[in-house]
Amino acid sequence: MSDMTRREALKTLLTALAIPLASQAEWAFADSALPQTAGHIYFLQATDAEYGQRRQIFNKRITLMPRLIAVCLSDKGVQTAMQYAAANRLPVAVKSGGHCFEGYSLNNNGLLIDLSLLKGIKYSAADKSFIAQPGAKLGDVYAYLAQFKRLIPAGSCAGVGVAGLTLGGGYGFFSRTLGLTCDSLMRVKMVDGQGNLLDSKDNAELLWACKGGNNGSLGIVTELQFKTHPTPTSFTNYRFKYRSLTTRKVSELAERWFKLMPSLPTTCYSSWVLGPTQLTILVTDMTERTAPQLQTILHQLGSGATAIQGAQKDEFLRGIQRFRGGTEPMYFKNVSAGYYNGYADIKNVLPALFAQMQASPLKQNLIQINTLGGAIRTGFSADSAAYPHRNYLYLGEFQVYYQRSSETAKAETLVNQVQQRFTQAGIQAHYANYPDIGLKNWAQAYYAGSYPRLQALKRKLDPNNRIQHPQSIRI
Repeated sequence: MSDMTRREALKTLLTALAIPLASQAEWAFADSALPQTAGHIYFLQATDAEYGQRRQIFNKRITLMPRLIAVCLSDKGVQTAMQYAAANRLPVAVKSGGHCFEGYSLNNNGLLIDLSLLKGIKYSAADKSFIAQPGAKLGDVYAYLAQFKRLIPAGSCAGVGVAGLTLGGGYGFFSRTLGLTCDSLMRVKMVDGQGNLLDSKDNAELLWACKGGNNGSLGIVTELQFKTHPTPTSFTNYRFKYRSLTTRKVSELAERWFKLMPSLPTTCYSSWVLGPTQLTILVTDMTERTAPQLQTILHQLGSGATAIQGAQKDEFLRGIQRFRGGTEPMYFKNVSAGYYNGYADIKNVLPALFAQMQASPLKQNLIQINTLGGAIRTGFSADSAAYPHRNYLYLGEFQVYYQRSSETAKAETLVNQVQQRFTQAGIQAHYANYPDIGLKNWAQAYYAGSYPRLQALKRKLDPNNRIQHPQSIRI
Protein backbone atom coordinates (compact mmCIF):
# COMPACT_ATOMS: atom_id res chain seq x y z
CA MET A 1 0.00 0.00 0.00
CA SER A 2 1.38 3.44 -0.95
CA ASP A 3 2.00 6.12 1.64
CA MET A 4 -0.83 8.27 0.27
CA THR A 5 -3.27 5.37 0.15
CA ARG A 6 -2.47 4.45 3.75
CA ARG A 7 -2.85 8.08 4.80
CA GLU A 8 -6.23 8.41 3.09
CA ALA A 9 -7.44 5.14 4.61
CA LEU A 10 -6.51 6.25 8.11
CA LYS A 11 -8.12 9.65 7.67
CA THR A 12 -11.34 8.04 6.42
CA LEU A 13 -11.46 5.80 9.44
CA LEU A 14 -10.66 8.62 11.84
CA THR A 15 -13.39 10.75 10.34
CA ALA A 16 -15.91 7.93 10.80
CA LEU A 17 -14.96 7.14 14.38
CA ALA A 18 -13.50 10.44 15.62
CA ILE A 19 -11.35 8.52 18.15
CA PRO A 20 -7.67 7.56 18.42
CA LEU A 21 -6.71 4.24 16.84
CA ALA A 22 -4.03 2.74 19.04
CA SER A 23 -3.80 -0.40 16.95
CA GLN A 24 -3.29 1.34 13.61
CA ALA A 25 -0.14 0.26 11.80
CA GLU A 26 2.79 2.71 11.86
CA TRP A 27 2.35 5.44 9.30
CA ALA A 28 5.16 6.37 6.97
CA PHE A 29 5.49 9.91 5.65
CA ALA A 30 7.00 11.17 2.46
CA ASP A 31 8.95 13.60 4.60
CA SER A 32 11.14 11.30 6.68
CA ALA A 33 11.79 14.11 9.18
CA LEU A 34 8.20 13.96 10.39
CA PRO A 35 7.60 11.78 13.47
CA GLN A 36 6.07 8.38 12.93
CA THR A 37 3.89 7.71 15.97
CA ALA A 38 1.19 5.12 15.48
CA GLY A 39 -2.32 6.10 16.56
CA HIS A 40 -1.30 9.37 18.22
CA ILE A 41 -0.70 11.95 15.52
CA TYR A 42 -0.66 12.61 11.81
CA PHE A 43 0.74 15.54 9.85
CA LEU A 44 -0.75 17.43 6.93
CA GLN A 45 0.94 19.61 4.35
CA ALA A 46 -0.75 22.20 2.13
CA THR A 47 -0.94 19.69 -0.74
CA ASP A 48 -2.96 17.18 1.31
CA ALA A 49 -6.70 17.05 0.65
CA GLU A 50 -7.56 17.35 4.36
CA TYR A 51 -5.36 20.42 4.89
CA GLY A 52 -8.06 22.93 3.90
CA GLN A 53 -10.60 21.43 6.27
CA ARG A 54 -8.16 21.44 9.19
CA ARG A 55 -6.94 24.95 8.44
CA GLN A 56 -10.46 26.38 8.34
CA ILE A 57 -11.60 28.25 11.44
CA PHE A 58 -14.89 29.93 12.28
CA ASN A 59 -13.79 33.35 10.99
CA LYS A 60 -13.38 33.24 7.20
CA ARG A 61 -11.69 36.65 7.36
CA ILE A 62 -8.49 34.98 8.61
CA THR A 63 -6.40 33.52 5.77
CA LEU A 64 -3.19 32.42 7.52
CA MET A 65 -1.47 29.29 6.17
CA PRO A 66 0.54 27.01 8.50
CA ARG A 67 3.48 25.11 7.05
CA LEU A 68 2.29 21.92 8.73
CA ILE A 69 -0.78 20.79 10.63
CA ALA A 70 -0.33 18.19 13.37
CA VAL A 71 -3.65 16.44 13.98
CA CYS A 72 -3.33 15.04 17.49
CA LEU A 73 -5.20 11.98 18.73
CA SER A 74 -3.82 11.70 22.27
CA ASP A 75 -1.68 13.44 24.88
CA LYS A 76 1.29 11.63 23.41
CA GLY A 77 0.47 13.05 20.01
CA VAL A 78 0.47 16.58 21.43
CA GLN A 79 3.82 15.93 23.07
CA THR A 80 5.23 14.62 19.80
CA ALA A 81 3.99 17.69 17.92
CA MET A 82 5.43 20.06 20.48
CA GLN A 83 8.78 18.28 20.50
CA TYR A 84 8.87 18.41 16.71
CA ALA A 85 8.18 22.16 16.76
CA ALA A 86 10.92 22.72 19.34
CA ALA A 87 13.46 20.66 17.40
CA ASN A 88 12.68 22.49 14.16
CA ARG A 89 12.22 25.96 15.71
CA LEU A 90 8.69 26.32 14.40
CA PRO A 91 6.23 28.75 15.96
CA VAL A 92 3.13 26.96 17.23
CA ALA A 93 -0.55 27.85 17.04
CA VAL A 94 -3.19 25.78 18.80
CA LYS A 95 -6.67 25.04 17.51
CA SER A 96 -9.45 23.35 19.46
CA GLY A 97 -12.79 25.00 18.65
CA GLY A 98 -11.24 27.51 16.24
CA HIS A 99 -13.52 30.36 17.35
CA CYS A 100 -10.92 32.96 18.28
CA PHE A 101 -12.15 36.27 16.85
CA GLU A 102 -8.71 37.26 15.56
CA GLY A 103 -7.71 33.81 14.35
CA TYR A 104 -4.97 33.20 16.91
CA SER A 105 -5.58 29.48 16.38
CA LEU A 106 -3.71 29.79 13.06
CA ASN A 107 -0.31 31.07 11.97
CA ASN A 108 1.74 31.60 8.84
CA ASN A 109 4.51 29.14 7.98
CA GLY A 110 4.52 27.50 11.41
CA LEU A 111 3.03 24.41 12.99
CA LEU A 112 -0.68 24.25 13.76
CA ILE A 113 -1.48 21.77 16.52
CA ASP A 114 -5.04 20.65 15.84
CA LEU A 115 -6.91 19.29 18.90
CA SER A 116 -10.34 19.07 17.31
CA LEU A 117 -10.41 15.25 17.37
CA LEU A 118 -9.62 15.28 21.10
CA LYS A 119 -13.26 15.74 22.05
CA GLY A 120 -13.95 13.11 24.70
CA ILE A 121 -16.32 13.99 27.58
CA LYS A 122 -17.08 12.05 30.76
CA TYR A 123 -19.25 12.71 33.81
CA SER A 124 -18.51 11.13 37.19
CA ALA A 125 -21.62 10.52 39.30
CA ALA A 126 -19.41 9.78 42.31
CA ASP A 127 -18.15 13.33 42.76
CA LYS A 128 -20.33 15.11 40.18
CA SER A 129 -17.28 16.25 38.24
CA PHE A 130 -16.91 16.43 34.49
CA ILE A 131 -13.85 15.83 32.31
CA ALA A 132 -13.56 17.24 28.80
CA GLN A 133 -10.85 17.14 26.18
CA PRO A 134 -10.10 20.48 24.49
CA GLY A 135 -11.89 19.70 21.22
CA ALA A 136 -15.25 19.21 22.94
CA LYS A 137 -17.84 21.75 21.74
CA LEU A 138 -20.07 23.60 24.15
CA GLY A 139 -23.31 22.44 22.54
CA ASP A 140 -22.28 18.82 22.99
CA VAL A 141 -21.23 19.49 26.58
CA TYR A 142 -24.62 20.98 27.48
CA ALA A 143 -26.50 18.11 25.83
CA TYR A 144 -24.33 15.45 27.46
CA LEU A 145 -24.50 16.88 30.98
CA ALA A 146 -28.24 17.58 30.73
CA GLN A 147 -28.98 13.84 30.88
CA PHE A 148 -27.49 13.91 34.39
CA LYS A 149 -29.31 17.17 35.19
CA ARG A 150 -25.98 18.96 35.52
CA LEU A 151 -24.24 21.89 33.82
CA ILE A 152 -21.13 24.03 33.80
CA PRO A 153 -21.75 27.81 33.72
CA ALA A 154 -20.83 28.87 30.22
CA GLY A 155 -22.03 30.73 27.16
CA SER A 156 -24.53 29.55 24.59
CA CYS A 157 -22.71 29.32 21.24
CA ALA A 158 -22.77 25.61 20.42
CA GLY A 159 -19.66 25.58 18.23
CA VAL A 160 -17.28 27.14 20.75
CA GLY A 161 -14.59 24.85 22.13
CA VAL A 162 -14.85 24.38 25.88
CA ALA A 163 -11.09 24.81 26.33
CA GLY A 164 -10.71 28.25 24.75
CA LEU A 165 -13.86 29.47 26.48
CA THR A 166 -12.60 28.41 29.90
CA LEU A 167 -8.99 29.54 29.53
CA GLY A 168 -10.11 33.11 28.80
CA GLY A 169 -12.70 33.22 31.61
CA GLY A 170 -16.05 32.26 30.13
CA TYR A 171 -19.38 33.85 31.06
CA GLY A 172 -23.02 33.37 30.13
CA PHE A 173 -26.60 33.03 31.32
CA PHE A 174 -25.69 31.29 34.59
CA SER A 175 -22.56 33.19 35.62
CA ARG A 176 -24.34 35.70 37.85
CA THR A 177 -25.45 32.72 39.97
CA LEU A 178 -22.57 30.25 39.55
CA GLY A 179 -19.54 32.31 38.50
CA LEU A 180 -17.43 32.22 35.37
CA THR A 181 -16.74 28.99 33.51
CA CYS A 182 -13.17 29.06 34.80
CA ASP A 183 -14.44 29.30 38.39
CA SER A 184 -15.72 25.73 38.06
CA LEU A 185 -12.38 24.47 36.71
CA MET A 186 -10.80 22.00 39.14
CA ARG A 187 -7.86 20.54 37.27
CA VAL A 188 -6.02 20.66 33.93
CA LYS A 189 -3.45 18.61 32.09
CA MET A 190 -1.12 20.52 29.80
CA VAL A 191 1.80 19.95 27.45
CA ASP A 192 4.34 22.74 27.93
CA GLY A 193 6.52 24.42 25.32
CA GLN A 194 9.17 21.74 25.66
CA GLY A 195 6.82 18.80 25.22
CA ASN A 196 6.41 17.81 28.90
CA LEU A 197 3.01 16.64 30.12
CA LEU A 198 2.02 18.54 33.30
CA ASP A 199 -0.84 18.12 35.76
CA SER A 200 -2.19 21.00 37.81
CA LYS A 201 -2.64 18.71 40.83
CA ASP A 202 1.12 19.06 41.13
CA ASN A 203 1.19 22.76 40.25
CA ALA A 204 -1.37 25.15 41.73
CA GLU A 205 0.05 28.03 39.69
CA LEU A 206 -0.86 26.20 36.50
CA LEU A 207 -4.51 25.94 37.54
CA TRP A 208 -4.60 29.61 38.57
CA ALA A 209 -3.27 30.66 35.14
CA CYS A 210 -5.79 28.51 33.28
CA LYS A 211 -8.60 30.33 35.04
CA GLY A 212 -8.77 33.27 32.64
CA GLY A 213 -5.09 33.82 31.87
CA ASN A 214 -4.05 31.13 29.41
CA ASN A 215 -4.70 32.71 26.03
CA GLY A 216 -3.25 29.87 24.02
CA SER A 217 0.37 30.64 24.77
CA LEU A 218 1.35 29.12 28.12
CA GLY A 219 0.96 25.53 27.00
CA ILE A 220 -1.42 23.16 25.26
CA VAL A 221 -4.24 21.96 27.49
CA THR A 222 -5.21 18.35 26.81
CA GLU A 223 -7.78 17.77 29.56
CA LEU A 224 -10.01 19.90 31.80
CA GLN A 225 -11.92 18.76 34.88
CA PHE A 226 -14.87 20.80 36.14
CA LYS A 227 -17.15 20.98 39.10
CA THR A 228 -20.74 20.70 37.81
CA HIS A 229 -23.97 22.28 39.07
CA PRO A 230 -27.65 21.26 39.02
CA THR A 231 -29.60 22.37 35.96
CA PRO A 232 -32.57 24.64 36.59
CA THR A 233 -35.96 23.01 36.08
CA SER A 234 -36.83 25.67 33.54
CA PHE A 235 -35.23 28.40 31.45
CA THR A 236 -37.31 31.43 30.47
CA ASN A 237 -36.50 34.27 28.09
CA TYR A 238 -38.18 37.60 27.28
CA ARG A 239 -37.47 39.94 24.36
CA PHE A 240 -38.25 43.61 23.84
CA LYS A 241 -37.75 45.27 20.45
CA TYR A 242 -37.63 49.00 19.75
CA ARG A 243 -37.70 50.50 16.24
CA SER A 244 -37.98 54.01 14.74
CA LEU A 245 -34.84 54.84 16.65
CA THR A 246 -33.33 58.29 17.01
CA THR A 247 -30.12 59.24 18.75
CA ARG A 248 -32.09 60.65 21.67
CA LYS A 249 -34.26 57.55 21.94
CA VAL A 250 -31.22 55.27 21.94
CA SER A 251 -29.65 57.25 24.77
CA GLU A 252 -32.91 57.19 26.75
CA LEU A 253 -33.32 53.44 26.32
CA ALA A 254 -29.71 52.84 27.34
CA GLU A 255 -30.06 54.99 30.44
CA ARG A 256 -33.28 53.21 31.43
CA TRP A 257 -31.75 49.74 31.01
CA PHE A 258 -28.65 50.60 33.02
CA LYS A 259 -30.81 52.05 35.82
CA LEU A 260 -32.91 48.87 36.00
CA MET A 261 -30.11 46.33 35.93
CA PRO A 262 -28.85 46.73 39.54
CA SER A 263 -32.24 45.31 40.61
CA LEU A 264 -32.00 42.32 38.27
CA PRO A 265 -31.97 39.08 40.33
CA THR A 266 -28.71 37.15 40.09
CA THR A 267 -30.68 34.21 38.67
CA CYS A 268 -31.28 36.39 35.61
CA TYR A 269 -29.19 37.71 32.73
CA SER A 270 -29.81 40.56 30.31
CA SER A 271 -28.25 41.93 27.14
CA TRP A 272 -28.79 45.26 25.38
CA VAL A 273 -28.26 44.85 21.63
CA LEU A 274 -28.24 47.89 19.34
CA GLY A 275 -28.11 47.72 15.55
CA PRO A 276 -28.52 50.46 12.91
CA THR A 277 -32.33 50.17 12.83
CA GLN A 278 -33.39 48.23 15.90
CA LEU A 279 -32.68 47.77 19.60
CA THR A 280 -33.32 44.41 21.25
CA ILE A 281 -33.25 43.74 24.99
CA LEU A 282 -33.06 40.12 26.12
CA VAL A 283 -33.81 38.94 29.65
CA THR A 284 -33.45 35.34 30.85
CA ASP A 285 -34.52 33.73 34.11
CA MET A 286 -33.61 30.33 35.55
CA THR A 287 -36.25 30.24 38.31
CA GLU A 288 -39.72 28.71 38.28
CA ARG A 289 -41.48 31.77 39.65
CA THR A 290 -40.89 35.30 38.44
CA ALA A 291 -39.46 37.38 41.28
CA PRO A 292 -41.28 40.66 42.05
CA GLN A 293 -38.23 42.76 41.17
CA LEU A 294 -38.02 40.99 37.79
CA GLN A 295 -41.71 41.67 37.15
CA THR A 296 -41.07 45.37 37.79
CA ILE A 297 -38.13 45.39 35.36
CA LEU A 298 -40.12 43.61 32.64
CA HIS A 299 -42.99 46.06 33.01
CA GLN A 300 -40.71 49.07 32.64
CA LEU A 301 -38.86 47.58 29.68
CA GLY A 302 -42.19 47.11 27.95
CA SER A 303 -42.89 50.85 27.93
CA GLY A 304 -42.36 52.14 24.40
CA ALA A 305 -41.41 48.75 22.95
CA THR A 306 -42.42 48.10 19.35
CA ALA A 307 -42.77 44.38 19.96
CA ILE A 308 -42.72 42.28 23.11
CA GLN A 309 -42.12 38.55 23.41
CA GLY A 310 -43.52 37.51 26.74
CA ALA A 311 -42.31 34.61 28.82
CA GLN A 312 -40.98 31.82 26.61
CA LYS A 313 -40.56 29.04 29.15
CA ASP A 314 -38.66 25.87 28.27
CA GLU A 315 -37.05 22.98 30.00
CA PHE A 316 -33.38 23.71 30.48
CA LEU A 317 -31.76 22.08 27.43
CA ARG A 318 -34.36 23.33 24.95
CA GLY A 319 -34.02 26.81 26.42
CA ILE A 320 -30.25 27.00 26.07
CA GLN A 321 -30.38 25.54 22.57
CA ARG A 322 -32.49 28.46 21.38
CA PHE A 323 -29.30 30.53 21.62
CA ARG A 324 -26.89 28.03 20.06
CA GLY A 325 -25.87 30.36 17.20
CA GLY A 326 -24.41 29.44 13.84
CA THR A 327 -21.76 26.77 13.45
CA GLU A 328 -20.66 27.30 9.85
CA PRO A 329 -17.68 29.59 9.10
CA MET A 330 -18.56 33.19 8.28
CA TYR A 331 -16.97 36.57 7.64
CA PHE A 332 -16.89 38.84 10.68
CA LYS A 333 -14.85 41.27 12.73
CA ASN A 334 -15.87 41.20 16.41
CA VAL A 335 -14.00 42.73 19.34
CA SER A 336 -14.39 43.57 22.98
CA ALA A 337 -15.98 46.99 23.47
CA GLY A 338 -14.79 47.10 27.07
CA TYR A 339 -16.03 46.64 30.61
CA TYR A 340 -18.30 49.22 32.28
CA ASN A 341 -19.90 49.89 35.64
CA GLY A 342 -22.80 51.97 34.41
CA TYR A 343 -24.35 54.26 31.84
CA ALA A 344 -21.95 57.11 32.62
CA ASP A 345 -19.06 55.07 31.17
CA ILE A 346 -20.53 55.08 27.65
CA LYS A 347 -23.02 57.99 27.75
CA ASN A 348 -20.80 60.22 25.64
CA VAL A 349 -19.93 57.45 23.17
CA LEU A 350 -23.42 56.31 22.19
CA PRO A 351 -24.68 59.23 20.03
CA ALA A 352 -21.70 59.28 17.66
CA LEU A 353 -21.47 55.49 17.71
CA PHE A 354 -25.11 55.10 16.69
CA ALA A 355 -24.70 57.62 13.88
CA GLN A 356 -21.66 55.75 12.63
CA MET A 357 -23.47 52.42 12.76
CA GLN A 358 -26.31 53.88 10.68
CA ALA A 359 -23.95 55.40 8.12
CA SER A 360 -21.86 52.26 7.60
CA PRO A 361 -22.33 50.42 4.29
CA LEU A 362 -22.09 47.19 6.31
CA LYS A 363 -25.56 47.02 7.81
CA GLN A 364 -24.98 43.91 9.92
CA ASN A 365 -23.21 45.74 12.70
CA LEU A 366 -24.19 45.95 16.36
CA ILE A 367 -23.05 46.64 19.88
CA GLN A 368 -24.06 44.16 22.56
CA ILE A 369 -23.78 44.93 26.27
CA ASN A 370 -24.11 42.02 28.72
CA THR A 371 -24.77 41.91 32.45
CA LEU A 372 -22.08 40.60 34.79
CA GLY A 373 -21.92 40.99 38.57
CA GLY A 374 -23.52 38.58 41.03
CA ALA A 375 -21.32 35.57 41.76
CA ILE A 376 -18.69 36.77 39.30
CA ARG A 377 -18.09 39.75 41.56
CA THR A 378 -18.70 38.36 45.05
CA GLY A 379 -18.54 34.59 44.86
CA PHE A 380 -14.80 34.14 44.43
CA SER A 381 -11.67 35.70 45.86
CA ALA A 382 -9.63 38.08 43.75
CA ASP A 383 -6.62 35.74 43.75
CA SER A 384 -8.56 32.56 42.88
CA ALA A 385 -8.02 33.02 39.16
CA ALA A 386 -5.90 34.95 36.69
CA TYR A 387 -9.10 36.57 35.35
CA PRO A 388 -8.78 40.15 36.69
CA HIS A 389 -12.04 41.97 35.88
CA ARG A 390 -14.49 40.72 38.51
CA ASN A 391 -15.64 44.11 39.74
CA TYR A 392 -17.13 45.29 36.48
CA LEU A 393 -20.89 44.97 36.04
CA TYR A 394 -21.16 45.03 32.23
CA LEU A 395 -19.22 43.83 29.21
CA GLY A 396 -19.56 45.24 25.68
CA GLU A 397 -18.85 43.65 22.31
CA PHE A 398 -18.89 45.31 18.89
CA GLN A 399 -19.73 43.01 15.98
CA VAL A 400 -19.68 43.32 12.20
CA TYR A 401 -20.80 40.56 9.83
CA TYR A 402 -20.50 40.58 6.05
CA GLN A 403 -20.78 38.29 3.04
CA ARG A 404 -17.71 38.80 0.82
CA SER A 405 -13.97 38.89 1.41
CA SER A 406 -13.86 42.16 -0.56
CA GLU A 407 -15.68 43.81 2.38
CA THR A 408 -13.01 42.91 4.93
CA ALA A 409 -11.24 46.27 4.75
CA LYS A 410 -14.52 48.11 5.37
CA ALA A 411 -15.27 45.92 8.39
CA GLU A 412 -11.83 46.41 9.88
CA THR A 413 -11.99 50.18 9.35
CA LEU A 414 -15.39 50.42 11.04
CA VAL A 415 -14.28 48.37 14.05
CA ASN A 416 -11.05 50.34 14.44
CA GLN A 417 -12.95 53.64 14.39
CA VAL A 418 -15.45 52.38 16.94
CA GLN A 419 -12.70 51.10 19.22
CA GLN A 420 -11.03 54.51 19.06
CA ARG A 421 -14.24 56.07 20.37
CA PHE A 422 -14.25 53.76 23.38
CA THR A 423 -10.56 54.37 24.03
CA GLN A 424 -11.06 58.14 23.89
CA ALA A 425 -13.93 57.74 26.37
CA GLY A 426 -11.52 56.14 28.86
CA ILE A 427 -12.51 52.49 28.38
CA GLN A 428 -9.33 50.57 29.15
CA ALA A 429 -10.30 47.09 30.39
CA HIS A 430 -11.18 44.42 27.81
CA TYR A 431 -12.15 40.74 27.71
CA ALA A 432 -9.38 38.43 26.50
CA ASN A 433 -11.87 36.05 24.84
CA TYR A 434 -12.98 38.95 22.61
CA PRO A 435 -9.51 39.99 21.42
CA ASP A 436 -8.79 43.04 19.29
CA ILE A 437 -5.49 42.85 17.45
CA GLY A 438 -5.48 46.64 17.26
CA LEU A 439 -5.32 47.21 21.02
CA LYS A 440 -1.99 48.79 21.86
CA ASN A 441 -1.96 48.16 25.61
CA TRP A 442 -3.57 44.72 25.34
CA ALA A 443 -1.59 43.07 28.17
CA GLN A 444 -2.93 45.56 30.73
CA ALA A 445 -6.37 45.61 29.10
CA TYR A 446 -6.84 41.84 29.25
CA TYR A 447 -4.89 40.80 32.35
CA ALA A 448 -4.25 43.90 34.49
CA GLY A 449 -2.34 42.94 37.64
CA SER A 450 -2.21 39.25 36.70
CA TYR A 451 0.12 39.85 33.76
CA PRO A 452 3.53 39.82 35.54
CA ARG A 453 2.62 36.55 37.24
CA LEU A 454 1.54 35.08 33.88
CA GLN A 455 4.83 36.19 32.36
CA ALA A 456 6.78 34.43 35.09
CA LEU A 457 4.89 31.22 34.38
CA LYS A 458 5.40 31.61 30.63
CA ARG A 459 9.15 31.78 31.18
CA LYS A 460 9.02 28.46 33.03
CA LEU A 461 6.63 26.62 30.73
CA ASP A 462 7.73 27.93 27.34
CA PRO A 463 11.15 29.59 27.74
CA ASN A 464 11.76 29.72 24.00
CA ASN A 465 8.37 31.27 23.24
CA ARG A 466 7.45 28.44 20.92
CA ILE A 467 3.66 28.85 21.42
CA GLN A 468 2.88 32.33 20.21
CA HIS A 469 0.47 34.69 18.47
CA PRO A 470 0.25 38.52 18.19
CA GLN A 471 -1.16 38.86 21.74
CA SER A 472 0.40 35.86 23.46
CA ILE A 473 1.99 36.24 26.89
CA ARG A 474 5.46 37.74 26.47
CA ILE A 475 8.54 36.17 28.08
